[in-house]
Amino acid sequence: MFRTSDEWIIEYQQNNALWIHDGNPKRPHALLTSGKHSNGFFNSRLVISDEVLLYDAASDLIELFDIQGGDIDEAQGVVGPQTGATKLAEFVSNQIMSFTRDDCFFASPAKILNDGKKSLVFHNYGKSLVRGSYVLLCEDVITTGGSVDLTIEAVDSVGGASMPFILTLVNRSGLTEISGREIISLIDRPMPIWTPEECPLCKQGSEAIRPKDNWDRLNARY
Repeated sequence: MFRTSDEWIIEYQQNNALWIHDGNPKRPHALLTSGKHSNGFFNSRLVISDEVLLYDAASDLIELFDIQGGDIDEAQGVVGPQTGATKLAEFVSNQIMSFTRDDCFFASPAKILNDGKKSLVFHNYGKSLVRGSYVLLCEDVITTGGSVDLTIEAVDSVGGASMPFILTLVNRSGLTEISGREIISLIDRPMPIWTPEECPLCKQGSEAIRPKDNWDRLNARY
């Protein structure tokens, strides 16, 4: 059953996976992986953990991919960064195989830090899968596009190539493409992002915290 963007937002709300700051300075706000702050957060971990819902999400993404002119027959594999998009990559690859009946692997590069610089790398098995393959990219939530760029670099570094599309559950970045690749999302909802210095919630006395590790604190009564 295909869901509209509004219906997917409702699914997130029903799964307590969408958080918006209510303006109360006693309530903390979101500290993003980039180090920037925000007054909203999509916790896709709570959606991905529901395999029935994730199956529907992967199915809807493939349908949108087809509508936007994508060709699933070209996808030899699906790649999404660990850990947020690993399960999504698996389910999208399963959806592709259900339509094409051809093998479609999934692989998920891991984040590493080298001299303070973040990158994504495939383990040996992932390298062998991606090398020489044409892969479809996916991500759970696109906030700045940084993880997608690192995923593209990881694919290129092992001799693979990525299709001109990115499938994502949520695009909150305000972008329509990343590095020339069109973003296809179930939910397209830009959200404010501030540096710590310009964050209006910090100026009101609200504390910035990591959302996924402090989900109960963000949603508590204040």
